[in-house]
Amino acid sequence: MDGEPEIVTPPPIPAARPTGVKTFHCPGCGSPLTVRGMSQTESLACGSCGSIIDISNESFRIIETYRARIRHEPLIPLGARGKLRGDLFEVIGYMRRGIEVEGVPYEWSEYLLFNPYKGFRWLTEYNGHWNYVKTTTHIPKAVLWSDQPAFDYLGQRFLHFQTARATVNYVLGEFYWKVQVGQACQVSDFVAPPLILSREVSDDEITWSIGEYLDPESLRRSFQLTSSLPSRSGIAPNQPSPFSLQTPKIKVALGYFLLAVVLIQILVLLLSQNRLVYQNEYAYHQSSSEKSRVTDVFELSGRPSNVVVATRANVDNNWMYLSMALINDQNGVAYDFGREISHYHGRDSDGAWTEGSITDKAVLPSVPSGRYYLRIEPESPASHVSYSIRVYRDVPSWSFFLAALGAILLFPVFYWWRQRTFEYHRWLESDHPMKPLIPKESDDD
Repeated sequence: MDGEPEIVTPPPIPAARPTGVKTFHCPGCGSPLTVRGMSQTESLACGSCGSIIDISNESFRIIETYRARIRHEPLIPLGARGKLRGDLFEVIGYMRRGIEVEGVPYEWSEYLLFNPYKGFRWLTEYNGHWNYVKTTTHIPKAVLWSDQPAFDYLGQRFLHFQTARATVNYVLGEFYWKVQVGQACQVSDFVAPPLILSREVSDDEITWSIGEYLDPESLRRSFQLTSSLPSRSGIAPNQPSPFSLQTPKIKVALGYFLLAVVLIQILVLLLSQNRLVYQNEYAYHQSSSEKSRVTDVFELSGRPSNVVVATRANVDNNWMYLSMALINDQNGVAYDFGREISHYHGRDSDGAWTEGSITDKAVLPSVPSGRYYLRIEPESPASHVSYSIRVYRDVPSWSFFLAALGAILLFPVFYWWRQRTFEYHRWLESDHPMKPLIPKESDDD
């Protein structure tokens, strides 16, 4: 459906006063009827003939005779008793209400509960989703939230979910007002999961109620029902998000993981030598017969670790290629690698542009300690190029830190996406649907 049915709570009720239980016979069919709501009950729907009886006077006048062709069997039978929020309530009334959205009718169930000291409460059910509802004691305060109607109540902000016109379609049992099939009112729901704030507007009054989402299994245990309740379908307006409930734990775990990665990286920085072991300046002449050169021998000490060879060449709209090898002076083991340095710039119709760089860096990941030298074979179309070589030992790497950071943040991003998908499908049923993360292509494209 396009909107979750609205929770409709009848007009405010007077304070409960314990009095005796009343029994009488239905004036329509003669079936025995029992009034459990005591002096506060004004109407009662006979379960045998469907007559709605006015019991506020001694004549027991029939308000309406209604025989539904389709009978609705309450999931919680009338007379059943169960504890909710620590108080014992009895089911004394049942009704079906409905709305029509874009020509499609939708119905839900409402159960009237009674406790002689607590008064009346409601249980509402739609598509297996249940709410425990009572009339509010104060009028919520209207606020504007991002161009969406909202109300503040009980220290929380309730956002508008849906407004519709609800109609009574079927009644059974007793009620504290003169209920009739066909009664209609406008209802608006405002949500702050797991709570839902409902406003009912009729011709002569406005009534507010507050509801809280209930787990169906706990409700079944409370009323000691032998059969299971219908499984939940879809997402209710105030159904708690399973992802939101896990958010605090995920934030704590994420904090610990980030702290561990930062501490490891700090330890790596402290233990790394990051030492310059060789540097020199060279010049390349295209006319020279010298095709290669070797550097002086330098020492690489400590545990096997990386070697960084940083190069710089003064190429201008040109390039230079350096074929190099790091060679162990003691056993001849060589690490061959080559680097190209190119730098171009200019101006065109779009303005100035630049490409490449006059610096470069090569990383040899794990080189044992020992005495080494570099063999360098330069090449360039330029007639003359000056270039420099610097060799560093055991340079701290940020690759592990960045990779670990990306891996850690991957799960929160995925979790956020799941959470937003849940909220997207929740608000898809409202008057304020969320925009999808990936816009759908229009038929005109």
